[in-house]
Formats: sequence, structure tokens, C-alpha cells
Amino acid sequence: MQDERGMTLIELLAVVVILTIVMMIATVSVVEVIKKSRDRAFVATAYTIYEAARLHVGAQKAEFLAPNESEILTYEQLANDGVIEVIIDPYTSKHLPPSNDSYVIVTKQSDGHIRYAVCLRGEMKQICKENGVPVDQLSVDDIQNR
Repeated sequence: MQDERGMTLIELLAVVVILTIVMMIATVSVVEVIKKSRDRAFVATAYTIYEAARLHVGAQKAEFLAPNESEILTYEQLANDGVIEVIIDPYTSKHLPPSNDSYVIVTKQSDGHIRYAVCLRGEMKQICKENGVPVDQLSVDDIQNR
């Protein structure tokens, strides 16, 4: 009868290799989940600017616009009017100071409906096109590097 007190070196190495592979897979998965949650938070921030613009327009009763006219409401203007607080960039966790870089384009259509398009610029990423991104089309696919 052999005296079996523990594991051989090969068995121990096999366990270490398996645990390392499991840890690598878990790390990659966690990093991907964090990236996706930051992307969704950035889109939610764009919606926040839109909601602030809606509040501002609602307070003005949208009479400040003639049909087929547009106006740009900047993040700075919305912050100064007290309808939005300072935004935190989800990618850097830093406050984005109110500026004219981020804005909402408010357009009153001929039928009286109001359309909103958002342009949000963070420190590293942005959701912005030439005439903003229409609110009903905002998605993580619109996020670009700055």
C-alpha cells in the first residue's frame, strides 16, 4: 500500500491553471459589464439634458418658437436657469462643468409638435451628430470617441 498524503505537483499545477483560466474569463466578463453600464449611463445623461430642456420649454409654454423654427438650449443655459444640476461623466466620474458644448435643439414643427435632438459631449465620449441625435433615436450605438 502506498502512502497518499496529498496531491502531486502535476495535479497542483493543473488546478492552478484551471483557476487562472476561470479568473481570466470572469475578469473579461466584468470589464464588459462595466463598459456597457457606462454606455447606458451616458445615454441616460443625454436623456437628462432632454428632460431639462422639456422642463424649460414647458415653463415657456413653447410660445417662444414660431412654427418651423428651432432654438438651441445649451447645458450651460439649462444649468443657469436651474432646470439641471451639474452632470457627472460616467467614463471619468468627474463633473462636467456647464458649457455650450452640450445642447438640445428644440424644433417646433408646422403642426405644433415639438421635436428634440440632443448633443452631449463628455470628456472622452460624445453623442452628437451635425443636428443632434433625435431623442427617440438615442442609443448606445450613437456613442463616439471625442
